[in-house]
Amino acid sequence: MRTFEYRLYPTRQQESLLMQCLVESRNLYNEMLGATKKQYEESGKFLFKYDLNKLFAGRSGEHVPASTVQCLADRLDKALRRFLARKEFDEKVGFPRFKKPNQWHSIHLRQFEGVFDFSLDNRYLIVPKKLGRNIKIKMHRPIEGLPKTCHLVLRADRHWYALIVCDVEETKECEDGCKHKEIGIDVGLKTFLTDSDGETVVNPRFFRKAQKTLRIKQRKICRRKKGSKRRQKAARCAAKTHLKIERQRRDFHFKVVKKYVDKFKLIAVEGLNIEGMVKNRCLAKSIMDAGWGQFISILKDKAESAGHQVVEVNPAYTSQECWKCGEIVQKSLSVRTHICPHCGYVADRDVNAAKNILARAKRAGAQPSGVKPSVGKVSLRSRCRKG
Repeated sequence: MRTFEYRLYPTRQQESLLMQCLVESRNLYNEMLGATKKQYEESGKFLFKYDLNKLFAGRSGEHVPASTVQCLADRLDKALRRFLARKEFDEKVGFPRFKKPNQWHSIHLRQFEGVFDFSLDNRYLIVPKKLGRNIKIKMHRPIEGLPKTCHLVLRADRHWYALIVCDVEETKECEDGCKHKEIGIDVGLKTFLTDSDGETVVNPRFFRKAQKTLRIKQRKICRRKKGSKRRQKAARCAAKTHLKIERQRRDFHFKVVKKYVDKFKLIAVEGLNIEGMVKNRCLAKSIMDAGWGQFISILKDKAESAGHQVVEVNPAYTSQECWKCGEIVQKSLSVRTHICPHCGYVADRDVNAAKNILARAKRAGAQPSGVKPSVGKVSLRSRCRKG
């Protein structure tokens, strides 16, 4: 499955219909959640997808397509099942919440046998009449595969976008005679990444650079009266800055990924526990600003499309272990050079770590990216000192 994003250019009348659908669909979702809670209080059982579809059949109203109501039931069903699944493992998890206006930004359309809620016709996205029928769309790139679902999303810049999810053909496999090399990548905070060839990529720190602008805009929000139009306008202004940071970071990740996917058939990375690492309050902001999780996710997707492979390895002691002799050389985060007293090997600590990552991937037999080799536990303190 692959998602294609396109900008929409609705007329004023179409934009009004889309906004009314957005409001009513949110109200329907909240009503479904309220009915589920009430059912649980009375009988001790939740209402899942089929129960909700039966209960809310014919409730689409003037502005919400009938299939969108089914998508809302499916969305709540998935949220409930995720909640129950995590509850079984005694994980800290909250129950699905009622959605506020600033937490609801998309309208879900889908296609299934005999029903086609959307289609593409040259310059137009054809949607149900309740949403305005023919909405102008900018197809800046050709679509691939068979369209399955479409999300009409209103972003912070107040523009509408169509996210079309397509079922694409199976990805190609790299030929046996592939001449591409292998490489290990060590992500960090001082530099975004260092590879086993000694090359580095500078950490752009998009959020850090925008902090001064965000501070001014957020203080402006606090000065406005709650519930006023001016406060809403100030909040939209701050949201635009966050959207810009998100887009800058994503664009940067795609460019770095392309550089490595085009050149290397095997890319070794660390299987980082990012959720545990961000519990370190001193480094959490910098880790989230770097966006390691998004980078590795994009890397896996693009490598699979190119027929190449991404392998995750155990991250324990990759910076401490000597690549030449395998001895553990303890050093603090401030020490940026690896000097082995056993064999005399000297290298940048990140280059040494990247070479260890590649060596572990080769020893593991190049398992697929979704399969991690069985390794011992890594303490949170040792991983939070990633630099």
